[in-house]
Amino acid sequence: MLADVYLGFSLFAPGTLVIKGIEGAIVGFLNLKLKKYIQNVTLCAVISVIVGGSEMVAGYFLYEQLALGLSFNVALAEAPFNAVQMFVGLIIAVPIMHAVLRVFPQLKS
Repeated sequence: MLADVYLGFSLFAPGTLVIKGIEGAIVGFLNLKLKKYIQNVTLCAVISVIVGGSEMVAGYFLYEQLALGLSFNVALAEAPFNAVQMFVGLIIAVPIMHAVLRVFPQLKS
């Protein structure tokens, strides 16, 4: 959200606050639930981030159309960039998660 404001995209800041908040809630909740059924923490994290990231892509698509008034084609053209944002986040988050779990093993439970 602050990046939106500092980089001149302040119209996106309210949407980013809501969309990223919902994304974080989905990822956290789903990860907790998946850990009960899947032993592999990496797989749990990947599934959670993909589901939460899909909400982000859909959320920005809807925000651009409904709140900003962009056309369907313009909002659709931005969706691949949001998907790339999701996958870059995934690539960064999983190794960081493993590093944190090594330092704080009590977080595994």
